[in-house]
Amino acid sequence: GQVEVRASQPVGDPRAQRRAPGTTDNLQVRVEWPNVPVAARTSPGRTPCNTPRAPLVAPTTTWGVPDALVIVDGAPPADPPPAPHVTLADCALAPRVIAGGPTLAITSAADRPAALALRKHGLATDLAHLTPGAPTAIQLPIAGHTVTTALDAGAIYALATDASEPELAYIAALPGAAVTEASGQVTLRHLAVGAHAVTAWLPPRAGQPARLGRATAKVSAGELAEVTVSFAP
Repeated sequence: GQVEVRASQPVGDPRAQRRAPGTTDNLQVRVEWPNVPVAARTSPGRTPCNTPRAPLVAPTTTWGVPDALVIVDGAPPADPPPAPHVTLADCALAPRVIAGGPTLAITSAADRPAALALRKHGLATDLAHLTPGAPTAIQLPIAGHTVTTALDAGAIYALATDASEPELAYIAALPGAAVTEASGQVTLRHLAVGAHAVTAWLPPRAGQPARLGRATAKVSAGELAEVTVSFAP
């Protein structure tokens, strides 16, 4: 896709003054999809709870893409790594996309038992060729119950509800990855100075295929680097 790279001096960022020259700095990634097709941003129907099913994407007015997985080569994992946690409520799973450490916690907010299915789809190093594997059944009793399961490092998983048209949450067992916020942006911190490959992935959903974009960002000491990754029309 189209790539735009900019660099600017952060304003009032005390971390910039504490860093040793030539070591690390931060990178802000924006993921965008210009002129998102109507089908990709339209709800495909309603859930068994009579709530709207989530579309593939809910872009901002400037076509920013929230809930996209961002992988930057060389990004250090958080210490401690975030623990992925998904909640089932109103026949939907939230958050929609999450990245973190080697275990996944799943909590029910429903007033009746629920059955979910967790499938490994492959590795984050091969996002263009993910294939769902055999399901692992997750049984959730009533609200407040949490189930914890182990994840394979570097793998991509999908957690699905048991509806005929299931709602999905995607989990990346990647402590150094991140997910774009409602603005379509996310900041990764403490990257080594130099060039970094950036990958953005919007998982498949609502009958729409996944989207994948790539870019290269250059991180310089004392500056907040910025890169935009665009999905093709």
